[in-house]
Amino acid sequence: MPSMVDPPGASDHALEDTSRVPPLSDRDRSRAHTDAELRMTLSAELAAPSLARERLSRWLAGHRWPAGQRDDLILAVSEAVSNSVEHGYGVDHGAVVERGGPVEVHGIVVAEPDGRRRAVLTVVDRGSWLPPSAFRGNRRHGLPLMEACVETLTVDGTDGGTTVVLRSRAVPPPA
Repeated sequence: MPSMVDPPGASDHALEDTSRVPPLSDRDRSRAHTDAELRMTLSAELAAPSLARERLSRWLAGHRWPAGQRDDLILAVSEAVSNSVEHGYGVDHGAVVERGGPVEVHGIVVAEPDGRRRAVLTVVDRGSWLPPSAFRGNRRHGLPLMEACVETLTVDGTDGGTTVVLRSRAVPPPA
């Protein structure tokens, strides 16, 4: 299976530091495919969700992930990255950003005992929670949206940033 690790300088949007990606749980580490890792670090800017969608789509396609589940994961990660950019770093349409930072995305494929697979995707930022903008007509749907797309969603917010862990529903082994 292919691996996609963005080398430093692979994109003008890429940063090099991936130190905040949390370690795998013992359960996931024991079942992770060593060649199934995705790592990208994006600058907190409006283009970050688009870049994350494109790279995650290629990575999942390389693992022959079923189309419907692939779309769900891409949507959930895109929303998590968008939240990091907007709420973690305060980047908004038309806003001048004085502080930004990295948005890290890490993914692995783990094998279940019955041969099925799961993707575990982690999105990490170093920002601090910022309240949503005054226009709230279409707000507050991100977490329910992500929850609908994955089997489990964990959000851990601290003063040092937010970590979102998305565990996919199990999918069959590649045919």
